[in-house]
Amino acid sequence: MNEQFIEAIKQSATYQRKEGTATSYYWATGAKLLPDRLSISKESEMRETSHTGRNPLHKIIGQIMGTFKKNESSPLKLNKPFQLRTNLWQMESFPSFIGYGTIGISNQLGKIDRQSDTGDLIVLHTATKDWKEITIYYFAGSVMELESIMEFLYKRIN
Repeated sequence: MNEQFIEAIKQSATYQRKEGTATSYYWATGAKLLPDRLSISKESEMRETSHTGRNPLHKIIGQIMGTFKKNESSPLKLNKPFQLRTNLWQMESFPSFIGYGTIGISNQLGKIDRQSDTGDLIVLHTATKDWKEITIYYFAGSVMELESIMEFLYKRIN
């Protein structure tokens, strides 16, 4: 994938963890595609999820969940209850990133399943080990370009 194209489709947002919480993050700056409040949890803090088939290649290291509020707008806010979720997978070849995920949104029945995966790729990065501030890079419809995008971001961040 061409680096100019990756740069053109890249959107990013920074989320900051709310003081006194382990997993509650609020939008601080950047693109407003995801809900203003996200639960970003490490594997040890995760809710139980099914580990069937979505990504057998990499280890699950966390999870993101969020619900859009009434006053929020986003191309991802399509069906009630306006939820968004993804597991986060770690790529050992790119240890400077927390991980990556593919966005799943509520379908017409209000559930998030394999068919409600948008194919949108997110990559999470933090400069601190405590995950106090996290930058989320968003690439619409680009999950199939994971390796190229990870290499592109690695060059820009390191």
